[in-house]
Amino acid sequence: MGYKHLEKGYNIFLGVGMLILGIIMFGFFVKDLWVLLQMIWQVDLQKNFYSIAQLILETFLFFEFVVLTQEYFLQNHISLQNFMYIGVTAMLRNLLVYHDDTMGILIQSISIALMILVLVIYRWSRRYLADLEQEEARKEAIFAEEHHKQQLENEK
Repeated sequence: MGYKHLEKGYNIFLGVGMLILGIIMFGFFVKDLWVLLQMIWQVDLQKNFYSIAQLILETFLFFEFVVLTQEYFLQNHISLQNFMYIGVTAMLRNLLVYHDDTMGILIQSISIALMILVLVIYRWSRRYLADLEQEEARKEAIFAEEHHKQQLENEK
């Protein structure tokens, strides 16, 4: 009985935490939009191009976190696969904005490749484990059917 109360309290704590995080993220989103609008209205756009591009990419990253928050509230968990997708896209966006340092580009490219490799391995392992689980269920069904046939033959 105490376990259910602990689990309910934990879920309430997580829900409140996610709500607070959402409000904070929304505040930063509004702040970034305001700064972006101020930068666009300035006369020298070429000088501020990288700052504007960075703010635009941060805005898109905000929407990805909103999707993660929505997934949490709808499904009560966030999948590792979605975190990997967000990580890859964030690194790609970072590569688009900061491309002056050759060593930095190489390190970012290697990290993107590693994240994609981990994502492929993760998806493959999930599929492999699901196939094993289905195979085990098929074997159990075949065994139960053969056992039932054998009992019927023994009764005759």
